[in-house]
Amino acid sequence: MHKTGNVVVEGVAIGKIQFLNADYEEQIKRYMTGTEEEEKKRYQEAHTLAKDDLDSLLEDRDSLSESEAEIIEAHQLMIDDITFEDAILGYIEQKMSAPSAVLKAVDDFKAMFEEIDDEYLRERQKDIVDVGNRLLRKLLHMKEFSVVGADVILCAKDIEPSIMAGLSEKQVKAILLGSGSKTSHTVIIAKAKGFVTMVGVELDETEIADGDDIIVDAVKGEIILKPSEEELSRYKEQVQKQEEQRKYLMGKAKQPAVTTDGKEILVSANISRPTDMEKAVEYGCHGVGLYRTEFLFMESAQLPDEEKQVAAYRSVAEQAGGNLCVIRTLDIGGDKHCDCLSLEEEDNPFLGFRAIRICLQQKDMFKVQLRSILRAGLYGKLAIMIPMVTMLSEILETKQLIEEVKEEMRKENIPFAEDVPVGIMVETPASAVMAPLFAKHVDFFSIGTNDLVQYTLAVDRGNQSVSYLYDYFNPAVIHSIHRVITAAHEAGIWAGMCGEMAGDKLALPFLLALGIDELSMSASQAPVVKEQIRNLESGICDVDKILSLTTTEEVREYLQSLL
Repeated sequence: MHKTGNVVVEGVAIGKIQFLNADYEEQIKRYMTGTEEEEKKRYQEAHTLAKDDLDSLLEDRDSLSESEAEIIEAHQLMIDDITFEDAILGYIEQKMSAPSAVLKAVDDFKAMFEEIDDEYLRERQKDIVDVGNRLLRKLLHMKEFSVVGADVILCAKDIEPSIMAGLSEKQVKAILLGSGSKTSHTVIIAKAKGFVTMVGVELDETEIADGDDIIVDAVKGEIILKPSEEELSRYKEQVQKQEEQRKYLMGKAKQPAVTTDGKEILVSANISRPTDMEKAVEYGCHGVGLYRTEFLFMESAQLPDEEKQVAAYRSVAEQAGGNLCVIRTLDIGGDKHCDCLSLEEEDNPFLGFRAIRICLQQKDMFKVQLRSILRAGLYGKLAIMIPMVTMLSEILETKQLIEEVKEEMRKENIPFAEDVPVGIMVETPASAVMAPLFAKHVDFFSIGTNDLVQYTLAVDRGNQSVSYLYDYFNPAVIHSIHRVITAAHEAGIWAGMCGEMAGDKLALPFLLALGIDELSMSASQAPVVKEQIRNLESGICDVDKILSLTTTEEVREYLQSLL
């Protein structure tokens, strides 16, 4: 029997299905409610146990991806949220049982999230559900979920992010979800772990039971229930080839990415924490093309001081082994929130107070970050990248602040690197249009395609209703990228790319033909991209031809013909 679904992470997996279902309602029916004081005590005990669980998950932080650690930290903040806890205790005082009070508080918070227009933020309601479920399991003395056996294909309507974070890549081969989007925390973690993943999958336990054989073909978007021996044999060959290809690519991961006609492209890593550098080095990344420093600010209720920032940037620089590391200055706002800055909520945060706009209004904070980067520059090659630039004045003011902090450190006899390059992240239509002017005032460009597409096409990248419009092969985006790279090279500076397009094999012929100097991506993508570069000629794409095309479909068809 065959089923279908939507592919999120490509690949083929064979294994035994395991359903993940938790019947909280049935357990609550059996719950014996005590006095108000007893229920409060039970809640506090459950709260302590749930916090201990989250702390345990973070103990082995080096084994977690950036997204996993970020999500678990968010859950730690949620479980200690005073408003959430007050709501639970308030319902207990209204004579509710502790489990019922938790459910009611979760429903209240879910309702608040539902009123938010932004889909990414609406997806965060699943995190409060996750925290609530963790509390319920402690209150109801339910065992935490565990994977049984090896080669498991895990199936559920949805999986709580913290459960997903605890899954072992050695046991789980694929994830099948009834719901979920590419912006959900659950799917983000599945991607980070490399699980073959499909969403929109509806499986009936009357059709297949725990332990039955199942094949997931997340290339074709098919699921085969109770496959025949012939189907198992055929797909085992595919899985073997897939594993051989992975080993082959890892064996060549640290080799340079040089085209067939001798053009070398630097393939760098996008990171969020110094601990991400281990994977970046393992996967053959040439330094860092994007260090998202906002996670230093998001993980605490207090602004990170200068010494903490120096230590983080120094660690990245030293691990890079002499390769360039591009440090993006604080990019808070949009879909990223930061308790330590106490920013007001906005109706349209992506068009509001974010990134360099915040930094130039909170200069004391910004100068601490600039000082930290310059000091850490003594331990390796660092560069400063300014996000969300729309005006020349933002570049000039930032460069003036850099000179100010240099002069301050000279007077304080604090050593620092004098020659740290300064560039911008080109991610707004304004910066793309003004690229020829901006290029005269910076040392490099790095194109952030995620936001560039969103702003150029006026498409919310987290809104599934208009997701069909979100495409970096749209001619408007293609022309913008061409303009930016051309302007950079005419000004004698290098141009890189750090958005999702950088890791897309279909985009490579176009980017190579434009003379892109660097591509930065998630470390796990690097071996595949480097191998594709080695098998391409840099001039295979006719730039004039692609610029003459008028539809997204024509651009895709032309690029596909080159591969």
